[in-house]
Amino acid sequence: MHLLPALAGLLLGISTLSLQAKPLSLSPGLWEGISEDEMQYKLLQINDSGEHFLYEIHIPSGLRYAKRSAFSDEDISCKENRCTISTVIEEDVTRSLTLSPYLDTSFTALESNYNDNKGLLSTSYRLIKQESSSTPRKFLEKYGTLLNNAERANDETPYGLWVGILHYLDKPELALLQLYEDRQGSLTVFRKGETSELAVSTQISPENISLQHPIVEITTSHTTFATHLFLMSEGNSVLKGYAYAVHKGVTLDAGEIRLFDITKYLSLN
Repeated sequence: MHLLPALAGLLLGISTLSLQAKPLSLSPGLWEGISEDEMQYKLLQINDSGEHFLYEIHIPSGLRYAKRSAFSDEDISCKENRCTISTVIEEDVTRSLTLSPYLDTSFTALESNYNDNKGLLSTSYRLIKQESSSTPRKFLEKYGTLLNNAERANDETPYGLWVGILHYLDKPELALLQLYEDRQGSLTVFRKGETSELAVSTQISPENISLQHPIVEITTSHTTFATHLFLMSEGNSVLKGYAYAVHKGVTLDAGEIRLFDITKYLSLN
């Protein structure tokens, strides 16, 4: 057997493929993700025109406050396995957003802000391709009026409107919790990349809310999604804890949840 010629041919083929590898490129489209460190919803918009945008949307306010940063093709540099977007976002502060492919259409994003090569902030998150309008847009179209009219008369009870992040199927997702003392409420989760309006929702009856400050325990109507919520109040403006599902005595899914009283952000500038 002539192993050496065959091995040489194989190595030559691998070398040729390496030389022919093309840099990654960013095609036009919309991607969305959640930065838990910053409590922000991120939207990356790549356009045919060459003028692109990164939106940073404040989650605790109910997604009503956002900042937009523009960049161009000249700000994007790509290698075989990643693309980096570098822009000046403030005086002497540069943001570097590095995107690495994840599965077919998503990216793992590493975002770093630095000044004179000194790191100021670094966070990572997953960006999911959205073929429809963005999840924040759909969320505000449905709940914008409700958010603007939100009230919470008593800081000693959790009744009111809460917006935040729930880990659903091991992914951070936008969550809306409506708790009422005199009528039915709900917990709704909006999954990134979904083209439909809602992902999953469960109803909450007042009699299934147990209060023993600072602990809030809730049993919901769903059989497989967030059947139970165990929450703890922090400073009367944050609820933190766990949402989990119990079906026939078996825990099916459990995830951390962090929610914010949006009435504390009505006058945010």
